Amino acid sequence: MSDGAISLDAKFFVRSFIRFLSKQIDQPNFNEDSRESIEVAIQCLENVYELNEGEEAAAAGTTGGESSVKKEDDPRNHVDLYELYLSTYVEVSPERKQEAEGLKNDGNRLMKEEKYQEALNTYTKAINLDATNPVFYCNRAAAYSRLGDYVRAADDCRMALRHDPNYSKAWGRLGLAYSKMNEHKQAVTAYQNAIRLEPENQDYKNNLGVSQQFLEERSRNPGGGVGAGANPMANIDFASVINNPDMVQMATRMMSDPAMHNILGQLGGMNNMDALLETGRRLAMQMSSENPELFNNVARQMEQAGINLPRNNPPNPDGDQTPPPQPPSAS
Repeated sequence: MSDGAISLDAKFFVRSFIRFLSKQIDQPNFNEDSRESIEVAIQCLENVYELNEGEEAAAAGTTGGESSVKKEDDPRNHVDLYELYLSTYVEVSPERKQEAEGLKNDGNRLMKEEKYQEALNTYTKAINLDATNPVFYCNRAAAYSRLGDYVRAADDCRMALRHDPNYSKAWGRLGLAYSKMNEHKQAVTAYQNAIRLEPENQDYKNNLGVSQQFLEERSRNPGGGVGAGANPMANIDFASVINNPDMVQMATRMMSDPAMHNILGQLGGMNNMDALLETGRRLAMQMSSENPELFNNVARQMEQAGINLPRNNPPNPDGDQTPPPQPPSAS
């Protein structure tokens, strides 16, 4: 089987099954021949799915070091297929539920400490123990959102809603994930369901209004205000902006500001578009407060080029008008 025919997710799935088989080798109810057969089965699976470290690293595009399928910080390495089977199709014991609840509380604490990857892995362990609790999926969705993985956040929200269709927080977080993916039609539906269940929740109402506004603007200007294939930045007079004495003076002041140095220093460690947009938003806010007239002049040029900029600053640090996902409650 070629590298391209084997998805990385499939490799994680098979690796999890191999972990189960490896544990079975030590079971006392197997004789020597049975244990040898299990070892052969493991070797066959590793060969077929190219799970030896050299081919694994090549398939993942890595060079040297630990291969991606074996990295412990990847939540897919914390999926126990057998535990998942037991918790899904076998009645979950009170002891397992209690242990899972403890893991969920640990995940909540890690979220508050902004250790989002560790929190995600902890929620995954809780799900392995009790895959029937919608709160675990919803909380893990919050961790995925904090890490910028909105596709998986939406998946977890939908899983939570399979177990509890009236889980308002799952609907709200699903709306947030959709809006982050620019899927505002689906976001509107999700927020409407959240409001149906929590009519007084102002955050859901605000988020719904923002997504509806996006859809209205898109319907009024489906082409984005520029012709197909056109470069909207081409109509902006960057030379006049850069050579403007006020701009030079303001840039000098901004670069000498320790707070601005801190913002730019954070840019190197950012790994998703939301973080980049957040840095741009902060720079724009600084520029607007330093010289509103110059800022408005640049904004007008961009709008004339077909790039519509909000004149008011977004009310939250995520760079849009939807509030950031909050750490999950302890309930």
